[in-house]
Amino acid sequence: MKKILYITLCITLLAAGSCKKDFLNRPPLGVQTEENFYKSRDAGLRTLVKCYQVFNDAYGYEAPRAELGNMATDDSEKGGGDAGDRPFVTDLGYGRALSSNPSLQSDWATHYQGIGNCNVALENLPVNELIDAAGAKVTANTKARYLAEIRFIRAYLYFELVKTFGGVPLLDKTLTVNNANKLKRATAKEIFEFIAKELDAVAAETSLPGKNGMDYDKEAGRVNKEAVWAMQARVYLYFAKNDNGLFAKARDAAKKVIDANVYSLDKQFQDLYLVNSYKTQEPIFSIIKGDNAASNIYGAFTPLYTSPRGPTGAYGFDTPTQDLVSEFEPGDPRLLFTIIEPGDAFPKASGQEVLNFSSYPNTGFHNRKSYLTPLRRGPGFGDDAWTFHLIRYADVLLMYAEAVLESGGDKQTVANYINMIRQRASNSTRTDAEAVSRVRTIANTPLPDVTVGADLRVAVRHERRIEFAMEYQRLFDLQRWNNYIETMNNYAGKPGSNGKGAAFKKGINELFPIPQAEIDRSGGSIVQNPGY
Repeated sequence: MKKILYITLCITLLAAGSCKKDFLNRPPLGVQTEENFYKSRDAGLRTLVKCYQVFNDAYGYEAPRAELGNMATDDSEKGGGDAGDRPFVTDLGYGRALSSNPSLQSDWATHYQGIGNCNVALENLPVNELIDAAGAKVTANTKARYLAEIRFIRAYLYFELVKTFGGVPLLDKTLTVNNANKLKRATAKEIFEFIAKELDAVAAETSLPGKNGMDYDKEAGRVNKEAVWAMQARVYLYFAKNDNGLFAKARDAAKKVIDANVYSLDKQFQDLYLVNSYKTQEPIFSIIKGDNAASNIYGAFTPLYTSPRGPTGAYGFDTPTQDLVSEFEPGDPRLLFTIIEPGDAFPKASGQEVLNFSSYPNTGFHNRKSYLTPLRRGPGFGDDAWTFHLIRYADVLLMYAEAVLESGGDKQTVANYINMIRQRASNSTRTDAEAVSRVRTIANTPLPDVTVGADLRVAVRHERRIEFAMEYQRLFDLQRWNNYIETMNNYAGKPGSNGKGAAFKKGINELFPIPQAEIDRSGGSIVQNPGY
C-alpha cells in the first residue's frame, strides 16, 4: 500500500525583470489541497488506503487491542518490565481503570480518527471525478466498491467502540468547530442500528466482490462480501444479549459465509500463524503487515510488544495465565501453538535463541501466535511482517453453532459444527514447524467429539476460548455472554491471580470509562459511564 506523498517543489527565484503584477495571485505551486488532491492520479485508492491505515497504529490500535481483549480478562496478565511498566494496563483487569487511562484515551482517539478519515472519504469520493494511476477515469463500479469498503471499516470501528465504552457519539459526517462542543452519546442500541444498517447496505452493494472475484496477489486484506456477512454475524451475536431475536439473524448471516463454499479450515492449526498465512483458505478479513520500507509497507508492532523480554529484546507484555493453559484438554495441540515457555529454542541465522523469562514478572508463558522467530523479524524488531486475522472461518463456524443453539435449532447441527473445529485441532501436528525444540510435549491423544447429550452452551464457549486464545476475543465474548463480572470475580480466587478481578462490580465494570479528556473537549456534553 502506498502512502499519500505531499511533494514540495524547489522553486528558483525569478529575475526581477520577469516579475508581473499578478505574480502574488498565482496558485501556490507544489501544495496539495483538498480540491486538487481528488484530481490527482489514484486519489480514490489512496483515500481508501488511508481508511485502512487505522489498523496500523501501534499504541492507538495494536496495543489496546491486546490490553483490552486479553489483559483485561482471565486469559492473560500484563507482564512488561515490572509493575511500574504501563501500570494503567494492569488497572483494566483489576476493575480500577480511571477516566485518565492512557490506553483508553488512545483507543478512543484512534478509532475516531479512523472514523473521521472514513467520513471525509465518504463525503468527497462521490462528488469528485477520479482518475486511476494510469490517468484513466475511475469507473462507477470501482468507486462504488471503494465506498462500500469504507462504510464497512467505519462500521467496524463503531463496533469496537461500543463494545468498550457502550453508547458513544455517532458521527456520520465530518465534525466541525461549531458542533464539537455539542456532542451527545448515542445509546448502544442506536449505535447497533447504525452498524446494522451500514452492513446491510454494504452487503447489498453489487460492486463488492466475493473472495473468488478478487485478485489475491493484489487485493489480499481488502473487504469482500463474505467478510461483510461474517461481520454481520458477529454484530448480531454481540447484541443478542439484549435481544434474543438477533440469534436467528446471526445464524443466517454466518450460514451465508458457509454456503458460499469459498473458505475452509486450514488442515494444520499452526499454519494460521506462519509466513504468508493470509494466503491459506481460512482467513476472511486480515491485517497484513509487511516490512519493506522501499515500498512504503511497514510492519506490525504486536510481536515486539507481546514477545518475551531477555534474548529477544521484546517488551514482555500479555502473558497467558495458568487458568487459560489449564482450560486446554490433554492432547490438544493448539496449546503448543498458543503459548511459549522458558527453554523453548528457535533458530537464528547463527545458532539458536533460547527463551528466558527470568528478568521480569510473568506467568511463565507468552503468546506463541504473535512470537516471531529471529529468522522472521524485520531489520528493526517492532516493524515486522506479521498477519493478524480479525475474522477467520473457524469463527464463522462457531458463531453459527452458537446462533443455532441459542435460536432453538437442531442440537446435532450444533455438535457437528463444534466438532469440525475439534477435529481439525485433533488432526493437527503436535510438532512446532519453526522450533529447534519445545519444552512442552503434547500427547498423541485424539480429542473426543462433543455429543448432543453434552451441555452445548458450555461446549461452544469452551471451544471459543481455546480456538481463539490470545487472539483478543475473550473480553468481548464474556461481555456478550453477560458473565464478564462473574468470570473475573471467580478468577480472583484462583492461584496466581493476585486478586485480579475481585473489585469488579455489576453495573459498572461491564464497560470502561469514557476518557475525561474527551468529556472536557465536548464541554461536558458527553456524559460519563456510571461508577466512574
